[in-house]
Amino acid sequence: MAKIKVKLLDDVIKGLEEKKDFPGRWCKDYKPSCRDYLVNYGDTQEDCGYKCEYCEKYKWAVDRAIHYGEKLNLPWNEILASWEEDRTYWFMNYYQECEQPRIDSKDVFVFESVKEMQEKCGSEFICPSCGSITADPYECTNCHWKSYGLLKFNLAFLYCKKERKGTSCFMPKALKKEIQA
Repeated sequence: MAKIKVKLLDDVIKGLEEKKDFPGRWCKDYKPSCRDYLVNYGDTQEDCGYKCEYCEKYKWAVDRAIHYGEKLNLPWNEILASWEEDRTYWFMNYYQECEQPRIDSKDVFVFESVKEMQEKCGSEFICPSCGSITADPYECTNCHWKSYGLLKFNLAFLYCKKERKGTSCFMPKALKKEIQA
């Protein structure tokens, strides 16, 4: 198991053992042997049979990494490790559809490298709030809308395979034209 993956696993186990937040997230049936199911989940898709929010979020993250791996022909554990490198806040908030959308979703674009992404996206981006064109893919110079704010809609998700990184930003004008063609 990749060392970074252990960080997510450790955070999940810590939450299960400490039971410091909402009781609805806890697993009343948790026991130390549950860790074995979680450790092996990526390879077996077997779990302990109980449902709790912590384990479900862990399985969601692993399942989404497996989805990326299958769609992009990459090792899923490298994808999960990359997400864990980037994660700076609680896993329950980090692992969700707006942060790791399905690769086959609308407005998701995959590139081999950052260079290819820059070439295909160009330097003009469409603000989803006011519709103006801006050179900044994350903040509108006209209305000051931000792609990384609380309300995320009509954004593009750009994923670079070589770097194992993705970002949500304003829709590149060049890609919008490509979609409409």
